[in-house]
Amino acid sequence: MVITELYLKNFGKFSERRFYLRDGVQVICGENEFGKSTIHAFIRAMLFGLERGRGKAAAKDDFTRYEPWDNPGQYAGVMRFVCGGRNFRLERSFDRYTKHVSLVCEDDGEELSVEQGDLEMLLGGITPSGFDSTVSVRQFMAMPGQGLADSLKNYAANYYETGSEEIDLSSALQMLRDRRKDAGRRLKEAQARREERRRGIAQECRYLEQDMAGLQTEFEEKAEELRAAREEAYGTEQEEARGTEQEETSVSPDSMVKGGIAGILIGIAGTAWGTLIGGQNLSGSSLPFLFIAGVIFLIGAGLLAAGISGTIRRRRKTQNHAEEDDGKSAARQPDYEARKASENTDHTIQKLQWEMDRIQAEWKEKEIRLQNLREDYEEMPEDETEKECGKRVRALEMAEENLREAAASLGSRTSRLLDRRASAIFSELTGGKYISMNVGEKMEISVWDGVRRIPAGALSRGTIEQIYFAIRMAAASILQEEPMPVILDDTFAFYDDKRLKSALKWLSGQERQVIILSCQKREEEMLKKF
Repeated sequence: MVITELYLKNFGKFSERRFYLRDGVQVICGENEFGKSTIHAFIRAMLFGLERGRGKAAAKDDFTRYEPWDNPGQYAGVMRFVCGGRNFRLERSFDRYTKHVSLVCEDDGEELSVEQGDLEMLLGGITPSGFDSTVSVRQFMAMPGQGLADSLKNYAANYYETGSEEIDLSSALQMLRDRRKDAGRRLKEAQARREERRRGIAQECRYLEQDMAGLQTEFEEKAEELRAAREEAYGTEQEEARGTEQEETSVSPDSMVKGGIAGILIGIAGTAWGTLIGGQNLSGSSLPFLFIAGVIFLIGAGLLAAGISGTIRRRRKTQNHAEEDDGKSAARQPDYEARKASENTDHTIQKLQWEMDRIQAEWKEKEIRLQNLREDYEEMPEDETEKECGKRVRALEMAEENLREAAASLGSRTSRLLDRRASAIFSELTGGKYISMNVGEKMEISVWDGVRRIPAGALSRGTIEQIYFAIRMAAASILQEEPMPVILDDTFAFYDDKRLKSALKWLSGQERQVIILSCQKREEEMLKKF
């Protein structure tokens, strides 16, 4: 690819400014504030677009930095370039309201679609990160970054696995991540639904426990009412039974009269018998007999008197009760009311017993339901969606890990290729002083001078800049199918004349366009001597 014209319609400090370029090495020289970095930024913006940042980042991004000083509504430009032997015109408008892009082949007027990837195809699939890590060297930013390491890993996986660069490792990894995130999202949704069901079961369990506690309280209240009803019903009958029992067990007046008469008769008979035995003169042997007979007589007389007295009192009491019953017979119906009260009490007891049975049955039913719900809560299985999403997440995680491991393994092979090409460039730049270099996976760099291995940090700044330049140019030769222009923005500030001459000589021997933006004229003067 060769850039032939830059038309900065309105970009940064430039307005209606044109720059015409050619193939090979050329220098755009200008003092500080001339706009060299603006030209560099314009080339990148034309190739990859220019997006406005968000939030606080928008205040320091390239979109804001290079927004036209005059007429910001005409934030636009045109680039003409040659690629594959055909001439193209690329036009962009960066303004947020009139933003558009067009790509036309000026040889036949064919309109190509940037949105459909036609420009990316012309550029050989190079990404903005790959561009920044290789051929685009900004001011004081020669050191290649993580973007280069990622690009090399991507290239390694593509090339060694397929023999071409048609497959993009980064895109494949991103696709896996996107699919894993989508499966993870659906898995979380399924888990949330299961957790929601568990919360519903837990809530129902709490409701059942509250209902069972209420039934327990109601059962205890009914039991207390039942005890009270039974005491009221059966307590009076027990009192009457005890009164009747006392009356039945006490001695009646009639029995006392009969006992008294019997005692008197026995006493009289005993006295007569004792007199008959003792004759007219009472002997000593008949006296005890006569004494006993006298005692029995006296007891019988006492019983007779008490019985007669009790009989008289009972008759009087019976007569009084009869008189009272006769006076109140119109106001009382003792037998009917007693039966009615007894029937009401029995009905109450039966009703309370039925209520208690009902409460027990309902409590038992809720207890069984509660046990079943608790088992469901503890043993709730995953549904099919959750199982499927879980399997998919694990499979995608494994695929992503395997792809990363494969990329790391293949990356070591690419790293060796990079070391060989960078070593050749570095050796030429240093006039053979250093034979080779080694670039670690995390850009740890060391060089070999034929005697010892020297870490890059122990070298001078100028030599370090040569190392960075060699790595970038080696990576560009590996990664870019379509040779892109090399854009160097004050890249040689730390080079002495000897180093600069070696770099320009090497660049002149490459079949690639080189655009050097410099605030000094020594690059231009040296190139005239080649």
